[in-house]
Amino acid sequence: MLKDQLLHIMIDNEWSDMYITVWTFPSIKIGWEIVKVDDWLEVFTADDTKDFALSIITEDQHQRLLRDKNLDFSFTFLDRRFRANISFQLWYYMIVLRLLVSDVPNIDDLGLTDIYKEVTKKGQWLILITWPTGSWKTTTLAAMIDYVNRNYNKHIITIEDPIEYVHTHKQSIIEHKEVGRDVPDYETALIGAMRQNPNVILFWEMRNKEEMEMALRLSETWHVVFSTLHTRSAYQTITRILDSFSWEDKSQIRMQLADSLIAVFSQRLLRSNDWTWVVLAKEILVKNSAVANLIRENDLHQIPSVIQMWSREWMQLLETDIVNYIRKWIISEEEWLKFSNNPKLIKESIL
Repeated sequence: MLKDQLLHIMIDNEWSDMYITVWTFPSIKIGWEIVKVDDWLEVFTADDTKDFALSIITEDQHQRLLRDKNLDFSFTFLDRRFRANISFQLWYYMIVLRLLVSDVPNIDDLGLTDIYKEVTKKGQWLILITWPTGSWKTTTLAAMIDYVNRNYNKHIITIEDPIEYVHTHKQSIIEHKEVGRDVPDYETALIGAMRQNPNVILFWEMRNKEEMEMALRLSETWHVVFSTLHTRSAYQTITRILDSFSWEDKSQIRMQLADSLIAVFSQRLLRSNDWTWVVLAKEILVKNSAVANLIRENDLHQIPSVIQMWSREWMQLLETDIVNYIRKWIISEEEWLKFSNNPKLIKESIL
């Protein structure tokens, strides 16, 4: 009953995050602050946290948790989807819950530019969304997949750990595969996907050399591939991929990347001045002949300059959005200093 009450409260108040750990009250995130829910509850004991954890997972998931000491998954309660993580601290169970948006997001509603739609029209290529956790990567990918689903006759496969947004079949047909439930791991899922004749493949993160190789191979064989990386900029994204390979392989990977990569969207959520809401800052790299040549010739340090020069082709540095927010008094200096890739450029732009 306690689990149901807390999930009800999250849904009724549209609270995005809840933290449950031992010897304290459940806590929620409101804006950027952590607030304890202590009006009608008692401090959670070790048994309380364990019982809560076991109430939202299956026995198979529990065995995975005991083996790996960490479990990412999603579940549905009252027709609302939650993303969850269960781990251990001081040998006790700890649960983090996130209430997902009830509707699949829309590119226009998110305030994204038309280039997010344009790149989905391609018959093949690799599209990457980057930045650390909490920057709308999942939301942006869901909106782009929804755009394909609504506008094109495609076969779409998503491979996630866990699944967050569940899409219904629209003009396309779409299949969702969850790692650990529907497929054992990403690599197996990607190999299987090649035999299932998809047009579009989304897999959540390129974490190692093997998955990067698979993404490049799929994008070369008439698939549109969406994925993510934990990088801060387009330049860092390309160097991260190349640095994952040995010196002997880098030349070949540069050729493949120059041919296959079509766009990198690096984005970050910034707090408003009063901390009550967030705004999205974006860096956008769209491959053209100049970008492809820089990748082939390994002149990657020139990528930021090319992005600035080709702004008429939808490209922009992260600092473009940041400067606009500063001029409108939306964000503080403290905020943009934390997330800017080039603070000197911002200072020169706002003088």
